[in-house]
Amino acid sequence: MKDNWIKSIGLDIGTSTTKFIVSHLLVREIGDRFSLPSCQIVDRKITYTSRIYTTPLKSHYEIDIDQLAELLAYEYEQSQIGLHDVKAGAVIITGETARKENAQTIIHYLAERAGDFVVATAGAHLEGILAGKGSGAMKRSLEIEGVVANVDIGGGTANAALFQQGKAIQTVTFHVGGRLIRLTAHGEIEYISEHIQPWLTANHFDLQIGETVTYEQLEEVCYRMNESMVSYLTGSPKYEAELLLLEPPSKPMLPIDEMIFSGGVGHMMVDEKPCHLKDVTKHGDMGPLLASALKSVSRQFPVHIKKAMETTRATVIGAGMQSTEVSGATVYVNESLLPIKNIPIITVPVEDNGQWHKEAFHIRLHDAMLQAKKIFDVKQDPPFAIALSAIQYCTYAMLQSLAYALYEQFTLHFPDSCCMVVICESDMAKALGQALTKHCGEQPQVICIDQVDFTHGDYIDLGLPVAGEAISISIKTLAFS
Repeated sequence: MKDNWIKSIGLDIGTSTTKFIVSHLLVREIGDRFSLPSCQIVDRKITYTSRIYTTPLKSHYEIDIDQLAELLAYEYEQSQIGLHDVKAGAVIITGETARKENAQTIIHYLAERAGDFVVATAGAHLEGILAGKGSGAMKRSLEIEGVVANVDIGGGTANAALFQQGKAIQTVTFHVGGRLIRLTAHGEIEYISEHIQPWLTANHFDLQIGETVTYEQLEEVCYRMNESMVSYLTGSPKYEAELLLLEPPSKPMLPIDEMIFSGGVGHMMVDEKPCHLKDVTKHGDMGPLLASALKSVSRQFPVHIKKAMETTRATVIGAGMQSTEVSGATVYVNESLLPIKNIPIITVPVEDNGQWHKEAFHIRLHDAMLQAKKIFDVKQDPPFAIALSAIQYCTYAMLQSLAYALYEQFTLHFPDSCCMVVICESDMAKALGQALTKHCGEQPQVICIDQVDFTHGDYIDLGLPVAGEAISISIKTLAFS
C-alpha cells in the first residue's frame, strides 16, 4: 500500500460571509493480486481555518475584487501554505453573491490565483451537496435507513440536498436567507431582493424600500417563509412555496426521515429569540429572526431534526475536503498535459437498456459531437470530455469498437484538437486509452481515466498524479444564475 498526503483549500464567498480553510487529504493505493488496484481518499483533516469575514461588496450588485484578493493573499500567508503546494480544493461563490454582476469574472480570477489545481464553481446544486458533506448529513445517511436532508441557509439562498446510503440523490434551492431583506435598527427597509418579490406579493406582504416595518410584520414574514420552505420539502407545499424555488426540481420530492440545518441561519438557531427590532437587525438584516422562526416552524412537521456537525463552515469544509476525488489507479494519461481545468462534460451512454449495439452507439456518439460543436468553444483544447456511461461489461471486441468510433468521430468533428479526454465509470481506462492511441497516433493525444462518478457535474478538472498513475480530479458545476 502507498500513502500520499495532498493539500487542499476551500474558499467560500457567500452572500453574507467569506471563509477559507486548508485541509490534508490522505490518498491510498489499494489492491492485491486478485484485483486491479484502486485509489481512495481514506482520511481528511482540517489543518487551518480562517476567521469568518463579511463578504466585501462595492454595492448591492458588485463584489469588491481587490479586497477579496487581499483577503486570499493574507490567508495564504497566515496558513503558511504556498500556491505550489495546493493540489485540490474549491473556490466557490454562493447564494446571492453568485448573481452579482462581476461574479463570473471574479471566480475565474480567484481560481487562477488559488493554486495549480483548484476548482471554480457556483452551481446551487453542487453547493447543497458540498454543504451536506460538510455538515455531516452524508455521513448520517449511512447510519440510518432512510433519507437525510441537509438545508444550508445563508444570506441569500437555502440549498437543500437529500442523501441516502452516503450518496446525494436530489437537490433543490430556495430563495430563503437572512439578507434577502436588509433594514436599519429602527426598521427602515434598505433592500429587498427581487427574487422574493413575487412570493411577498402572493402572500399579501406589502413591503417597500424606504418604508418602516414593525417587529410583528417582520416576524410574520419569517414564519411564513420558513413554513413555505419546510412544507415543500416535506411534500405538502403551502403559501405559494413554488415561488421561492430557484428552479423546479426534476422530480417530486422524496420522503425525508431526518433534516439537518446548516449555514449562518442554521448556526443562529441555537440563540435566544430576539425580542426587539434592535436585536433582530444587529447584522443589518432579518437573519436572527429567520433562524428563530425556523426553530419553531420545524417542530410542526413530521420529520426528525438532527443537529449539524458543522453549521457556518459546512460549505467551505465540503468544498475544501469533499470536492476532490481520485481516478482509478490504472489510467492512461500523459503527465505533461496536466493540470487541465474547466473541461465541459458530454455524456454518451454506451449501452441501451443493458444491450450493446455498435451501430446505435455510433449514432449516439455522432449526435453528441454535433451538439458539442454547437454549445462548446471549439478553439479550446481539449474542447470537452467524453463521459462513457451505462457499461455493464466490456468485451475485447466491444472495447475495440468503442476506440475506433471515438477516434473516427472526434477527429472528424474536431480535426485540429491536440487532446482527447475520455472518462469511464467502469475500470477500463488503461486498455481503452491504449486502443485509442493506436488509432490516433501522435494527434490527438489521449487522456483516459476511470472510476469517476460524473453524475453531479457539468465540468471536470484534471490534476496531477497523487498515487502511482492515479490523478486528482474534481467534478463541478459552473452554473451562474
